[in-house]
Amino acid sequence: MMEPTVRFPEFKGSWNNYKIEDMFDRVGTLVDLDDTQTYREIGIRSHGKGIFHKEETTATEIGNKRVFWVEPDCFVVNIVFAWERAVAKTTEKENGMIASHRFPMYKPKKDVVDLDYITEYFITKRGQNVLILASPGGAGRNKTLGQKEFAKSIVKLPSLPEQQKIAEFLSTIDTVIEKQKETVSAWEERKKGVMQKLFSQEVRFKADDGSEFPEWEEKILDEEGFFYGGLTGKNKDDFEKGNSKFITYMNVYKNTFANQDMMGTVNVGITEKQNKVLYGDILFTQSSETVEEVGLSSVYLYDDEPYLNSFCMGFRFNDLSNVCPKYMGYCMRSENIRKNIMLMGQGISRINLGAKRLKTVSYKIPCLAEQQKIADCLSSLDDVIEKQKATLVAWEEMKKGLLQQMFV
Repeated sequence: MMEPTVRFPEFKGSWNNYKIEDMFDRVGTLVDLDDTQTYREIGIRSHGKGIFHKEETTATEIGNKRVFWVEPDCFVVNIVFAWERAVAKTTEKENGMIASHRFPMYKPKKDVVDLDYITEYFITKRGQNVLILASPGGAGRNKTLGQKEFAKSIVKLPSLPEQQKIAEFLSTIDTVIEKQKETVSAWEERKKGVMQKLFSQEVRFKADDGSEFPEWEEKILDEEGFFYGGLTGKNKDDFEKGNSKFITYMNVYKNTFANQDMMGTVNVGITEKQNKVLYGDILFTQSSETVEEVGLSSVYLYDDEPYLNSFCMGFRFNDLSNVCPKYMGYCMRSENIRKNIMLMGQGISRINLGAKRLKTVSYKIPCLAEQQKIADCLSSLDDVIEKQKATLVAWEEMKKGLLQQMFV
């Protein structure tokens, strides 16, 4: 028989084939909408990332759409993105909520299948293949799960006790992962608190000899340097081949300091008119779908000279002799600076921000020695956060490997 690569030694029996319709009972009680009531719908994230709860809605907003009461302890799937592993299990948290007809619910037959086990199964590549085969059509919204085809799909199951043992084991790993996520979040919150105290000057460093540092100065970007644009006149295809490096939008968006491992390549033959990024330059996202993403900054701390994505712009200091670039990286992402920059964004469907407005950004800056101490402090916190994130990734990768090896 086909056996998993990893198996608990006390189980020796064969795994047997079951049709989905023999594993579950379809459930779903139609909601009789009431104009005087409000309702909350569920949604399901792709890639096995679980259920989310939508904002409250009314019968008028729901309209003629068929909706059903969510039942706890069911396997539920988003038929539009089933092929992308948009699956989950319902819990008591969803009791009293509603789901549209695109979210069929399946109550597991207790003597056949364990709910936690089968939910984990459909997150694996093997489970995803079952969903894909039952989802004919093209990509995206045309690739809808055929519920009749899905009901006839076959899954190989071990005995119920083995299913429960596997589910319990994976649940233990999930608990470790969730705790590690909480640890990462806690360190990130600590960093936010430290940044708030440092940039508000509630907490001040002292010089190595114990003396007080001078008062901070207020500066305006326009008076300290100049802005320049990213790549211009290039087609999308040009950003996917060639040898000339460029800093991507996501690199700027995600990182306080541009990451050399996230560089893109742009087609050879760039004209001299294109601007290059230099050490100490501050890079800004220029266009985004949300105001929270626009004007996010990243400082470049390397000596090579890449180009910059066309949806970003750069700022270069006239003189770096009294500026610690690392300090500026943290400063431009501090709470007050971010609030001011977000207010500068313009647009409705897409938020844009130009150099004309960013030029007016003001910031406070201490002497070079205190800048360095602030940068070193926050950099140390970043090191701790990165180590905690690396531990989280290691646990997540371990679970991925086990999912591949414990199911057939």
